[in-house]
Amino acid sequence: MPMLQISTNIAKEKITEEFNLNLSDVLANTLNKPIGYCAVHIMPDQLMSFGGTFEPCAMVTLMSIGRLGVEENKKHSKAIMCELEKLGIPPNRIYIFFQDAHPYEVGYNETTFAEILATNT
Repeated sequence: MPMLQISTNIAKEKITEEFNLNLSDVLANTLNKPIGYCAVHIMPDQLMSFGGTFEPCAMVTLMSIGRLGVEENKKHSKAIMCELEKLGIPPNRIYIFFQDAHPYEVGYNETTFAEILATNT
């Protein structure tokens, strides 16, 4: 159910499958969600500027059903930005947008998480 979407001007060749999978681990740990539901989508090679320059930057969206909030988002922000720093993107060139979705707004496996969560409780 958590989805991390990253648009960046970093070249595709610098982003490994290992980096992507590591972000899945970070996502699962920081949100305390099963890794089997975590999705990471990295869009490299984007034409992007930040602060009037084309230096490395990223625009990130983190969508989750719950586990987002004033204090939680500080923890998520730090964890995600620490990983993106490994690509050479400084934290002051990253925006993260947090989206707290309702279970009925997220479809999966021919239904929604509203139904999945209702049958698991």
